Amino acid sequence: MTELTLQVLGAFRVQDAAGAEIRIASRKGRALLAYLALRPGESHSRDRLATLLWEDADEELARTSLRQALAALRKSLPGDAHKALLADTESVGIDPAIVQSDLHAFRRALNAGTRTSLQEAMTHYRGDLLDGFDARSTAFDEWLATERMTLRKQLSNALNKLAELCIANGDSEGALAASTKLVTLEPLNEAAHRMVMEQHAKRNAYAEALRQYRVCRDVLRRELDVSPEPATE
Repeated sequence: MTELTLQVLGAFRVQDAAGAEIRIASRKGRALLAYLALRPGESHSRDRLATLLWEDADEELARTSLRQALAALRKSLPGDAHKALLADTESVGIDPAIVQSDLHAFRRALNAGTRTSLQEAMTHYRGDLLDGFDARSTAFDEWLATERMTLRKQLSNALNKLAELCIANGDSEGALAASTKLVTLEPLNEAAHRMVMEQHAKRNAYAEALRQYRVCRDVLRRELDVSPEPATE
């Protein structure tokens, strides 16, 4: 039974089985829970976690800080959720049967790869991974930046595929929504701008198509100092 639900796409939130929000006061505790929840079922060495979150402390102090953070995190969770944290003397993990997250729902929908599942995936992606999160650790920030880039690439590929599936199925509105979101994600993606223009044109919304062309032209000129490709013109 799911006892904890995490929102990690966009702002970080934790909810109990009834949907009530759980407040975790410790910054490091929130970072630790988020990190573990991204890979439920995996074991992470205590040394790795201590270095990730307390990189400036010596080894013994970092491991002590990790123990304290785990204890504080357990106290913050409802009693039924205490067993979500799997810890022994060498490693820490999280039970996937007890914890679920919007990230895993997003990944499941991507893996299904259908038009319906990809549209569902878009509803889960409310924002970048742990948007606005500050663990006050350079090592954690570097890990987070890499994870965000990977997810944004997955999202980009999914939006491209979704737009193509929508076009193949005659769903102009769906194709427009997917390509518009792709342009927002990748403002320099000229092919995505063209797709938006084409979908507007199919709906006889020529003023909107022209507006999108101008947006494309201006961002290419401002950011890359180039003109649109002949296909866009």
